[in-house]
Amino acid sequence: MPRLGLAGLVWLVMGALVALIAAGLLLPLRAPLGSMYWDSFLYLDAANRLGQGQMPNVDFFTPVGPLEYYLSTWTMALFADAQPMYAANWSIAIVTIPLMALILWDVARRNPLIALALAVPFALFTLLPFNTTEYYNYPGSDGFGIYNRHASQLLYVLAAALMFVRNRSLLVALVAALMLVLFLVKITGFVAAGLLCLAALAAGRIRLFGAIASAVIFAAALGGLELATGMISAYLADIVALLDINDSSLASRLIQGASRTGGTVIFAGLLGALLIVVLPARTAAGQPLWRAVCDHPSIWLGAALAGGIFFESQNTGSQEHIALWPVAILALARMFAADGSNGAKAAAALVAACTVLPPAVQTIQHATRANLAMIRQVPLEHENLGAMGQVTVRPRKLERYERMRAHYIEYPEATRAIAMRRELPAFVLYSEHDFQIGLMKDADELVGELKRLEAAGLRYETIMTLDFANPFPWLLGKSGPRHIAIGADPYRAVPKPDADVYDAVADADIVLEPQCPYRDNGRQLYGIYAPALTGHVKVRLTDCYAAYVRPQIAARLGG
Repeated sequence: MPRLGLAGLVWLVMGALVALIAAGLLLPLRAPLGSMYWDSFLYLDAANRLGQGQMPNVDFFTPVGPLEYYLSTWTMALFADAQPMYAANWSIAIVTIPLMALILWDVARRNPLIALALAVPFALFTLLPFNTTEYYNYPGSDGFGIYNRHASQLLYVLAAALMFVRNRSLLVALVAALMLVLFLVKITGFVAAGLLCLAALAAGRIRLFGAIASAVIFAAALGGLELATGMISAYLADIVALLDINDSSLASRLIQGASRTGGTVIFAGLLGALLIVVLPARTAAGQPLWRAVCDHPSIWLGAALAGGIFFESQNTGSQEHIALWPVAILALARMFAADGSNGAKAAAALVAACTVLPPAVQTIQHATRANLAMIRQVPLEHENLGAMGQVTVRPRKLERYERMRAHYIEYPEATRAIAMRRELPAFVLYSEHDFQIGLMKDADELVGELKRLEAAGLRYETIMTLDFANPFPWLLGKSGPRHIAIGADPYRAVPKPDADVYDAVADADIVLEPQCPYRDNGRQLYGIYAPALTGHVKVRLTDCYAAYVRPQIAARLGG
């Protein structure tokens, strides 16, 4: 194919990506309900909080960086009918597509084939809102790991920039922008990116002056944000609090991260060893040998792999190790341009394919299976969920939800006894589709009841939940209390309350407690916030929701 044709194909891929994302956001798509779908509710909670004037980290504790919530909120504001999980997932494209386009512009002028090889995987992983690995037997969309996928895609763009961009000024700007975004999206992604930047500095891909310039731009941007909002110091304080809560051994987490992606790690290691044999270090005129060694693809591979293992050690679900793609492309390009045995090159190419293709194939398989399953699914019936309810469900799972709900209502002491033993009714309860259906159906019923009560004269403004996600202020146009953690996992993401938190809980009008089933996370959250709830009265709002309400509200309800 002529060079012009290949270059045109690069922009065709990127244009198609933009068009497909725009269409997906403009159309009222339904998502096949999947495991841990409730993670997507956090973005609705964030959109409501930001709309109420709250600021991430300053006004509420977050498990990840503040930019996550701004990007998703802007996307949902721009595309009001978008499926919220899709909107949250594709929101990172606001950043990644323009930056990747700059990279491809620089690369395509020299080698459009490499530009195309970079563009296709980027488009694939950006478009498909699925994790590489499936964690549940039944197909569905992945509501969890959205911010992990975002960081993985940013790492891919950074790796592509460091390895292929030759315009020095452009590279400085790209590195500064990507490191800033990674810092503000997920700090562990930022740390993993640091390894790639160190490798680039050692290899001479980015010179010391360029590295200093990138660091100055990065620091100036953070300094400006801090002076304007106080957000950066608050974000760092939240990171320290998270480290204090999650005090498990780093070594054990690294082993977990490596074993979870064992196939990729093994083949990447084999590829690194083969590249040392097949591809000798090459030196440019006047370049010291150590610099050439640092620029060897095996060193790049090691940096990307080490950063990826560290990043995945802190995750459960993402697009694992996709930053290895640019490294593999670099290795193959150099290898086939160099002299040497064709047999050895073929072996290295095969191992490279075994390193990068399985995650892509698994993602395609995951997406295909989930979307084909929709043929046998039905839209979730609801009256009050809005875009949040744009999902399809398996009829058999809907039937199970109805049966289990009846059991939870008839025998409440059964699940309460399980919760008192710090267990769940099922070890993978949060992945169970019927549990996620129950969250949405019970929320629909509760919202309907609160709307009825408000129409009858009930007045309230703030709603809180003793649960992981709190979509209710978004659903009802109310406020969530300030200072309360978003994504309230009592074991991993709820720091010890201070006076501000207790005051906010005490001022909450309604504090919801789910009952179908009553769960240990709710029990733990009640224990954390109980000192602030002594002035509230417990009432029953629906069969599946109790609530702690202010006395005047209880009087209005007759409780």
